[in-house]
Amino acid sequence: MENNNKKATPGKIALAVVAVVLLAAVLIGMISVGFSAVAAETTVEESVEVVSVEYTIPNDGNPADETAKGSYTASDEAVRAAADTVVATMGDYTLTNGQLQVYYWMEVQNFLSSYGSYAAYFGLDVSQPLDMQVCGLSELGETWQQFFLASALNTWKNHQVLAAEAELANYEMDAAMAAELENTRASMEQNAAMYGFESAEELLAYNVGRGASIEDYLHFMNLYYPGTLYFNEQVVANGPTAEEVEAYFTENEEAYLQNGLAREDKYVDVRHVLIMPEGADSSNIRTETFDEAAWEAGRVKAEELLAAWEADDKSEESFAQLAVDHSQDGSAVNGGLYTDVVKGQMVEAFENWCFDETRAYGDYGIVKTEFGYHLMFYVGSRPVWVEYAESDLMNQRASELLNTLLAKYTMEADFENILLAYVDIDGETAEETPSETVIQAEPLLNEETKPVLLIAAVSAAALCAAAYVLNKKEHE
Repeated sequence: MENNNKKATPGKIALAVVAVVLLAAVLIGMISVGFSAVAAETTVEESVEVVSVEYTIPNDGNPADETAKGSYTASDEAVRAAADTVVATMGDYTLTNGQLQVYYWMEVQNFLSSYGSYAAYFGLDVSQPLDMQVCGLSELGETWQQFFLASALNTWKNHQVLAAEAELANYEMDAAMAAELENTRASMEQNAAMYGFESAEELLAYNVGRGASIEDYLHFMNLYYPGTLYFNEQVVANGPTAEEVEAYFTENEEAYLQNGLAREDKYVDVRHVLIMPEGADSSNIRTETFDEAAWEAGRVKAEELLAAWEADDKSEESFAQLAVDHSQDGSAVNGGLYTDVVKGQMVEAFENWCFDETRAYGDYGIVKTEFGYHLMFYVGSRPVWVEYAESDLMNQRASELLNTLLAKYTMEADFENILLAYVDIDGETAEETPSETVIQAEPLLNEETKPVLLIAAVSAAALCAAAYVLNKKEHE
């Protein structure tokens, strides 16, 4: 009945953050580290004013950066013709205009799917053209289209650098992951058929316009996965020791305390079996009142179950089975286990029992709450600060490693030759769109488009890849 807000283990937190940082390069070097927290937690009464600009072609600003053109939107015919044009280089590595379409629309989709509901706070009117609005997150006065273009080029550099480093290290993906990557084209065909598209090409066009080919999307995938998996493994392999984590927390203890995390705070793991008053279940325990006889019947049953368990081996395993067989709580399927319980999460009586300072493994008892009688079995506890400090330190080291690798390479972009395809965000892709037509930045995750957002789905795939690597490491 109680709310069980599970938390990831330290390594999982760190790896997930690393994957997100690599994928959403829109945040790297352009937005402060605390951006996502602001979007999630800050309440803003008034949004940033949306500022419209009249773009000019061909030049609108510095020819050496993303402001070189006022608008990069072009007709399908022009973008298709420019598909093989190299628009960015990094040593011997190149990015074509066709490949750029994938990266650009990935940036737009990931941003809007993550922060779409907060778009107005950043000065983005999703009903207006991207290339005619000043980006509220930019210090350069660039448009949203220019902003996403710079982000896309940043993302390509990140992917290409990590892929190059993986190649230098002779890194090979796990056979199962390599097979999944090899099957990408077939998976796209299956998804296309599932959602009513004639082909994978049509599905791709729906997401990134007519300027990119399946090969361009596969190029993106073949850069992203090896590089990211290799990088994540390096982060895990160089994880901090317990001594380093404690030193890091001590050094930053004041800052943690200011954010509500004290050294004495702890996570508790506990198993329980919930026996409700007679006649109660999850549908009525919060809304109906049960008489003394019903509560007494619940108490008697709870005591009988506990006595039967005491007469057995009194082990954690048998208690878990007791929960599976008898608990009326949703945790029954997991043997009644609640992990990472923190103060303020559970009802008072339940919490008071859990956080009693005298608790030790194997302690048990019965606790009455407004939901019924809880048979309790104490599993253990650990400091909260260890998890947060380890996660923060791993993220710091991951960022330092990433910056070190990026510093080894220099990217140059040919902004004059960049053209961006038109995508009708409402669900249709225009065959031929005049060059003066501008992209409408509607939120991409609506009921019509959600099933077929191929590129945005890479975000989830990235996290799965990171979790896959970590899970393998933890079980070696």
